[in-house]
Amino acid sequence: MRNTLSKACAAALVVTTSLLPFYVQAEDATVDRIARLEARLLELESRLADTEQETKEVKVLAASSHAGVSNGSILGNTATLDILAGSAWRNLRWTQAEQWTEVRRGISEEKVIELLGSAPRSVKSAKPRVDKVSYYETSIRDRSNSLRGKVSFRNGMVIAVQKPNFKSHKQAQ
Repeated sequence: MRNTLSKACAAALVVTTSLLPFYVQAEDATVDRIARLEARLLELESRLADTEQETKEVKVLAASSHAGVSNGSILGNTATLDILAGSAWRNLRWTQAEQWTEVRRGISEEKVIELLGSAPRSVKSAKPRVDKVSYYETSIRDRSNSLRGKVSFRNGMVIAVQKPNFKSHKQAQ
C-alpha cells in the first residue's frame, strides 16, 4: 500500500509539474489581456471626456451666438448654431417671411443661401430643365403642421420659387 501511495503521489507531482507551465502561460495571457482592456478603457474614457468638453463649448458658443455676440463664423453655419442652441427651426432665417421677399427667379444660388441660409435638404432633380431643388422644411414627417418652401435651380440660377405659407402656419399654431 505504501508503494502504491508513493507511486500515486509521484504521478500527481509529475502531472502537476507538467501542467504548471500551461497554467502559468494561460494566467499570463489573461493578465496581459486585462491590462490591454484597462488601457483601452482609459483611452476611451479620455476621448469621451474630451468630446463632452467640446460639446459644452459648442453649446456655449451657440448660446452666445444666439444672444447676438457672433453670427456663427466659428462653425460656419448659423443653422447649426441655432439647432445646437436648442431653438431648432424656429430661429432659422428661412422661417421668417421677410427673408423670402428677395428670393425670385434669376438670382444666384449663392444669393439664396445668403438670404435664407443653407437648405435643410437639397436634391439633384430628375427633371431635364431643373438641376437642383432645395427644400426648406421644418418637418419631413409631419406634413400637416410643417412649414415648407422650395427653390429650383438651373445653371446656378433660380428658375422657380415656392414660398412657405406663413399665414396658414401661424393659424395652425
